[in-house]
Amino acid sequence: MKQGDRHVLIFVRLSLALCLLVPGIGLTASLAQAANVSVTDLLTSPGKTIQLQARLTNPEAEGEIGLPDQPLEFIVHGRTVGQANTDAKGWARLDFAPSMRGNLPIIVKVVTTSKVDAIQGKGVLLSWERRRPILLIDLAVLVEGEVVTEPPPPELYNDPGLILGNAHPAAASELGKLAEFYYNLVYLDLTGRGHLEDIQDWVREHQFPPGMIRILSKTPTALTELIHDLKKEGWEKVSGGIGRTADFAEVLVQNRLQTVILPLPQTEDRFPRRAIVLNDWSRVRRHL
Repeated sequence: MKQGDRHVLIFVRLSLALCLLVPGIGLTASLAQAANVSVTDLLTSPGKTIQLQARLTNPEAEGEIGLPDQPLEFIVHGRTVGQANTDAKGWARLDFAPSMRGNLPIIVKVVTTSKVDAIQGKGVLLSWERRRPILLIDLAVLVEGEVVTEPPPPELYNDPGLILGNAHPAAASELGKLAEFYYNLVYLDLTGRGHLEDIQDWVREHQFPPGMIRILSKTPTALTELIHDLKKEGWEKVSGGIGRTADFAEVLVQNRLQTVILPLPQTEDRFPRRAIVLNDWSRVRRHL
């Protein structure tokens, strides 16, 4: 880096630090353009209080620095439910109890007097009735081909972790029918490599029905522990799952859950006898 460029970089970082540290200074237009709001998807039941969460960061800064002391407005299902200021790490939290069931969209906006377009992020508040069954979905079964978990090229600064690629052309439609009439969905990253915001964006971009997203560590017991944790939290009706691998099938069968497997072509995995192995998404609903 040239000496002049280094001085410019230091000046920019000092300017950002001044904006963050001096009380009363809000987001400037230039900083607002760089700011990013990420919203956590949450699971609760109607009438039960939960803490809405959003984080305001500067994604252009090394390590995605959180922006403190900034007011964020929380909007649930089209209605403003309150405001909260970000803490030292950029997180804003607001207690809220939904009065209705369903998958309720969350929008969180930066409150600013600037005339630039409002910076906002989107999430979903899953307000589920506990008597409705839950279906576990391996994200790998939703893609066309294989998910990519290889290290990124050296020229990329941020590790994408998990690249899902194109969605299977029939998956969103078939899952939509299952979610509309019967199931609540929990999407699983079984690689442990994904980034929550990237998975959220991919699910929405490809028009999959809303659901809880869980990133599991790549350990033999992670899926079993998730099933047990959901039941401890009161979600007793975990009833089945759709996946791709023998390991996924083994865990579900051992827990006496309905198990549908859609393996890749030419796969040599051996699946447990009680798993239903299909080669066509259109047949999935017949077996669940």
